[in-house]
Amino acid sequence: MLYDTSIRDKNTKREIDAHVGKQYGFMEVLKNGTIGSSRMEVVEYSKLFSKVMEHRKQAVFANIALRPNGILVIVNIRLSNYSWVIPYHYLSIFKTNLLVIHGQGEYLKLKITGDQNKKLIDKMLARKNDMFLSSQNPNMG
Repeated sequence: MLYDTSIRDKNTKREIDAHVGKQYGFMEVLKNGTIGSSRMEVVEYSKLFSKVMEHRKQAVFANIALRPNGILVIVNIRLSNYSWVIPYHYLSIFKTNLLVIHGQGEYLKLKITGDQNKKLIDKMLARKNDMFLSSQNPNMG
């Protein structure tokens, strides 16, 4: 699901929160550490992003934000922000010289250098794994 989050909207926020949980509060950020990535350049994208990408005149960048039940990939195009909501159970990540994020049949390929955002990616994979394990064994958590 792709939402235009350039302007704050209660209905959009409610829908995003329903899919991936509410954003972390200040104390949770202090306790858990990194919950957001540095910006990465978008180098390739799927059909979901075609309509919003046609307006670009320069490089497009994206950030990742962790949520309790998934991630938000925030794509910045000129003065607009678009949030791609991916619950952990739909998320697939591949890291080579690019970071490839797949969810619900869509994808983004992001340029990543060296260990850029390594802690965040490791945390994201650990949370996805925890969600998978807890869904396989409901008595765990």
